[in-house]
Amino acid sequence: MKTTKGLKELVALPLILFPLVCDAKVTGQCGNCHTMHNSQGGGAVARVLDMADGSMDLSSTPNEGLLNTNCIGCHQGNNGIGTRTTPYVLQTSPPAYSTTGTEGTTTTLAGGNFYWVSSGLEATGHNVQGITIADTRLGNTPPGGDALASQLTCAGTNGCHGDRAVSSEIKSMLKSHHANDMTKWKDGSTLAKSYRFLYSVQGWEDLQYEYRPASNRHNKYYGIDRTSEDDADGTISSLCAKCHGDFHQGTGNIVSTSGTFGSGVWLRHPTDFDMGRASSTDEYTTYNGGTGSSNAYSVISPVATANKLGVINSTVYTETDDAIVMCLSCHRAHGTPYQGILRWDYKSWPGAGYNGCAVCHTTKD
Repeated sequence: MKTTKGLKELVALPLILFPLVCDAKVTGQCGNCHTMHNSQGGGAVARVLDMADGSMDLSSTPNEGLLNTNCIGCHQGNNGIGTRTTPYVLQTSPPAYSTTGTEGTTTTLAGGNFYWVSSGLEATGHNVQGITIADTRLGNTPPGGDALASQLTCAGTNGCHGDRAVSSEIKSMLKSHHANDMTKWKDGSTLAKSYRFLYSVQGWEDLQYEYRPASNRHNKYYGIDRTSEDDADGTISSLCAKCHGDFHQGTGNIVSTSGTFGSGVWLRHPTDFDMGRASSTDEYTTYNGGTGSSNAYSVISPVATANKLGVINSTVYTETDDAIVMCLSCHRAHGTPYQGILRWDYKSWPGAGYNGCAVCHTTKD
């Protein structure tokens, strides 16, 4: 993507301009995030994106929710060692990603980072309004889906987070940050009780947003081993399908018409499909180098589970439906340095790059 003019000015602004405490559950003084009158010392407080030059400008027009800034202003910064109470998804300098984004030197989080797509690297991230322009090839039509009414946003009707029945980004997020509790299973019953404010999605959230994750410390993704085209409510893949429907469901888009879901030849890579269905001699048995009875969970190519208990699934194949393939097994939601928002540089493999597919397809490396 070509970047919005002046984005460097946007991301280089000193973070002191945004002294916000934006943990998933907001704490501290109200004035850290809100302004009663949009006035301080005779000047405006609210800052909005200037699409003409990509800078964050003072605005005489208050933001919705009496906020000092918007989603981008709050979640823009550099991840590093420390408390990491705010997940930064648009770094102000190149993130350290390494090979898979999971190494001990990385500065990215579970969703990756918008830095690369904002810097003009085609197809390395979702084209969110305010971060970059619309896709130069596809416009506002997501692959495998129908055209959006306008460019993708962080939240709201054209976004991923918040209540997607509400058009405004800020309004769609109301009653979420203040009510969130990251120590409990998110059952999707309300926005605040939805995984990462992705309304209706279930899961358990890593308190460090998968900053340098390990098999015993990571997000716990909810999955359903589907038996039909559309019985995957509450999973992260079902959310992705809101825009990329052909990759998840639809007659003729998943398998041949054999009468049993998943028993024919796949026309799209399966999602919400448990690898535990495979036979004991199948390549999936040795997922992540295991033996098929208690394989270590892979943060390089993670899988979902039907288990809703508040316990990290550090192994797979130890219970029913705990090795469920999902969209995030191969992709990151925000962005990576690699084509197709893949978790690893598959395009350069073999010879260079990395074949993360082999974590599951163990005989094909």
